[in-house]
Amino acid sequence: MKKYIITIILTAIVLFLFADSVGKIRFMVGEIQYKASPNLTYKKATLNMEVHSEGFIKTGPDSKAEIQWANGNVSIINANTEIRISKLQAEASSNPNYRNKLWDRMNTLRVQSNKNQANNVAGIRREEVEVFPESQLYWYSEPKYKREEAFTYFDAKDYQQAAELFEKIIEQAPLSKDAELSHTCLIIIYDQLGDSIKLKQHIKQLKEDFPDSSALDSLPPEE
Repeated sequence: MKKYIITIILTAIVLFLFADSVGKIRFMVGEIQYKASPNLTYKKATLNMEVHSEGFIKTGPDSKAEIQWANGNVSIINANTEIRISKLQAEASSNPNYRNKLWDRMNTLRVQSNKNQANNVAGIRREEVEVFPESQLYWYSEPKYKREEAFTYFDAKDYQQAAELFEKIIEQAPLSKDAELSHTCLIIIYDQLGDSIKLKQHIKQLKEDFPDSSALDSLPPEE
């Protein structure tokens, strides 16, 4: 009987050790821990660590991790979270494409914005624009807050600083191409930060002011 039990345990260990990984940790900040099965203890996670379906990942205060799955999709784990890898993967599979598509749309808008800075009005309230010091045209010619600075923080994954600047870019020219791009970036940021209130606000504003935006087919699913 003991030999039988030992054989089962050894078989389970072998199966586990040679099990295919389902993804890897591609980004992490703060306290991130991982265990490869329910019966093991948590250990400090490392960048590019492979994860398995039976594993668990846990984040501490002010922490965040991203897992890239074998199919290229990405899942975000925000602070103070403990979740089984198989559950996280299932959630990603239920809506696999919107994050990748949204990033693609944002990058396209970013390139277009860089190429065509003179086309300053993009929203549906075009007829409201007048050339006064407070107007869209005036703001765009000499913007106080510039997308380049916001993207410096965005590309460095300093999402809090990036969000502050994107919000100000929208305030100074709410119907500009830069505003459309900023709404899209803020949707990405608040989706990753798990801020559902601000996420919904920017989705609503993007839909209202930019009904022809290419980003509208890639928005996060409504709860």
